[in-house]
Amino acid sequence: MKKHIIFLAFISIILFKANSQTNLITLNSGYENQSFYSLENGEILNVENTNWDLAFSTDAYSANIRINGGKGVELYIYPNGDTSEWGAINTSTPNILTTSLHNSDTSWNYGAFISTQSNDMFDYGWGVYNIQTHNIVGDSLFIIKTIDGNWKKLFIKRKANGEYFFKFSNLDGSNEVNENILGTAYSNKRFIYYSLENEMIIDREPDLSSWDITFTKYITPVQNIPYSVTGALSNVGIKVAEANNLSNPLIYNDFNNHPFEIEMNSLGYDWKQFQGSYVIVPNRAYFIKDYNEKIWRLVFSSFDGSSTGNIEFNTELVSSSTSISNYSNKETLEIYPNPSKSNQNISLVYDNKNEVTIDIIDIFGKTVYSNSGDKGFSNHIINANLLDKGTYIVLLKNEKNLQLKKKLIVY
Repeated sequence: MKKHIIFLAFISIILFKANSQTNLITLNSGYENQSFYSLENGEILNVENTNWDLAFSTDAYSANIRINGGKGVELYIYPNGDTSEWGAINTSTPNILTTSLHNSDTSWNYGAFISTQSNDMFDYGWGVYNIQTHNIVGDSLFIIKTIDGNWKKLFIKRKANGEYFFKFSNLDGSNEVNENILGTAYSNKRFIYYSLENEMIIDREPDLSSWDITFTKYITPVQNIPYSVTGALSNVGIKVAEANNLSNPLIYNDFNNHPFEIEMNSLGYDWKQFQGSYVIVPNRAYFIKDYNEKIWRLVFSSFDGSSTGNIEFNTELVSSSTSISNYSNKETLEIYPNPSKSNQNISLVYDNKNEVTIDIIDIFGKTVYSNSGDKGFSNHIINANLLDKGTYIVLLKNEKNLQLKKKLIVY
């Protein structure tokens, strides 16, 4: 048995080495694009990043709205009155604006529009939750400088049943537009986007669980001053560890010595420094744990700056989700069909020497299904109507606390 384990470990090393690759991402001149990247599959999507102003969360229970701050959008709350003062806003209003509002750079769940929320559990920044209608009702007016540098006034009226209702116009009241966006219609995306200048909804994201990292411009505090930087932000649920002072980052694999962080800016922008031209911080590696619990090493190698927006880095799989030491060759788990349609049953076929518990966990870490299972060879049926469209982790755990994990996609 020991020989088999040694042989499998040797094969694993070969497979990990085969996954080592050099990646080149380009954001184009002036960082005009945004790249969505999967550690497993490479670049998923490269899209224009200068054609939107607002990003609305597609989560039915979220009031989160972000702005394109990294590319120049500015947001201010109107300081001289409530929503009844819409007509009082005029072309001189920008002269009285002081503190701009910004997206969080540590969590996707806190955009600029909710950054003013208080400790009141019903306060969502731009609006207040109504416990009778279950709607979020807008209570603030905003002044926004669009991606094209034009000023608008904006009122997020309400969110009801997953749909946002808002209006905007020029500061003098001309060209008023009333708009609505059904966020839940795009539930396979994290955000749905909107251009105030073009009065247009923009569907520009890949599926929310198909990417691990996005390379983009964003606002972050630099010496306590909000500053636009170019960097890498991790998707919700992706964990990142940083290792420094390494003699050879490209062969260092001891990720267990470094704590994993969940903040979206754990990769961030400071892996590079400007010294007349950009240089990469030496002797540093990042370890990234993806949705399948695989751990990847990422080492940046070059950054060209705004002339091309090119970013080069090396990635390598250093740990698979299934550890040989955790399972005997008797214990297995398969899912059929996978991916699965939302209207068909799902079979979890497993063979385990002990009784098991079965948990299905969504990408936010919430357990959405839990049940017990028999020992031995079993076919556990799950009604797919119990699961929304999305990506899940199926976790099989026995009384000896040994675990098997598989990714499940429902579409």
